[in-house]
Amino acid sequence: MDDAIVQAVANHAEKVLGKEGYNYTCAVVANCRMLAVELEDGNEKIRPLNMNALIIAAYLHNISTVEFGFPDHQGKSAEMAVVFLHTLDAPEQLTSHVERIILDHTNAVASEAGDAIPFEGRILYDADKIGRLSGLAVVTSLIEFGARYPNRAVNAEILAAILRHIEERFIDLYQSLNTVPAQRLANEKFGNTLAFLDGVIEHLSDATPV
Repeated sequence: MDDAIVQAVANHAEKVLGKEGYNYTCAVVANCRMLAVELEDGNEKIRPLNMNALIIAAYLHNISTVEFGFPDHQGKSAEMAVVFLHTLDAPEQLTSHVERIILDHTNAVASEAGDAIPFEGRILYDADKIGRLSGLAVVTSLIEFGARYPNRAVNAEILAAILRHIEERFIDLYQSLNTVPAQRLANEKFGNTLAFLDGVIEHLSDATPV
């Protein structure tokens, strides 16, 4: 029964999110599966894991963004996920678990507060953030800045300041990862991205009149 629900959820996500959004979501789903396997095979102690709930939540965690955007999207996506799962007659326990995971997937959780949210929510947080620690995320951040301030002139000094801000965000993001496998997986991407940012910032700073 749950396998059929997972497939129906995947089909729904593809329809709602479109090609680009669905491709990103599939990468998050793959990260969730990989992290869950490594956690279960490794030495890190985890609580019993509901894989179906995790994967369903991963497919549906961004479904509200197409219509409503990303700010506070976890609440609206959780609401839409519940509505859709009810159309599939999904078990109520599964539906409520998926809802909780989506609601919590944007929260950075201190280690001492880890038991406050489902472990699946912590895994989805990590799976969602790993892809945002690459050089491509830097380009995305610059595009977002350009879209937000279309009429603002950008010189070397301003661009260096923007990149410093992005670098600070990357560091905070990396330090917020919950699981050892996620930290290990992100480490190479994180190091390469920081080296890239440091090099560009140094070049821009040298080019900026004092």
